[in-house]
Amino acid sequence: MRNILKTAAAAAFALFTLAAQADPIVSPKAECKNNTCEKFRVGMYRVRDTMSMNVMMEKEKGEKVAIRLLDSKGNLLHEEFVPRYVTKTGRKLNFEEMSDGVYTIEISDESEKIVKSVFLSTKEVREVNRTLIGSN
Repeated sequence: MRNILKTAAAAAFALFTLAAQADPIVSPKAECKNNTCEKFRVGMYRVRDTMSMNVMMEKEKGEKVAIRLLDSKGNLLHEEFVPRYVTKTGRKLNFEEMSDGVYTIEISDESEKIVKSVFLSTKEVREVNRTLIGSN
């Protein structure tokens, strides 16, 4: 009976030791510049006279991309994943029922991310520190 208990304890210890070592090391994602990453691009603008923003994304086929909406404390408010087979997509983010504050939109794949801040006040919704340049 003692041998069985010792064997079970040793097996449990080995299992927990292996499980602790199997955790992958999470490396921070690189933040992309100018709304363009290596495998995806993002465009975002406010819909005139509304409390919503359009987010458009173009990505390589086979890449899984996540769109997250976070509040100022970093709490996840909304998350959705764009499937691997989709190459172009658009989403409308409605801030109509949100309270005033600063929100963060994070669009990321496995290694890179684009982060945008949105300032929401009672009268307007706008992106913080955004410059829009159009060219042909």
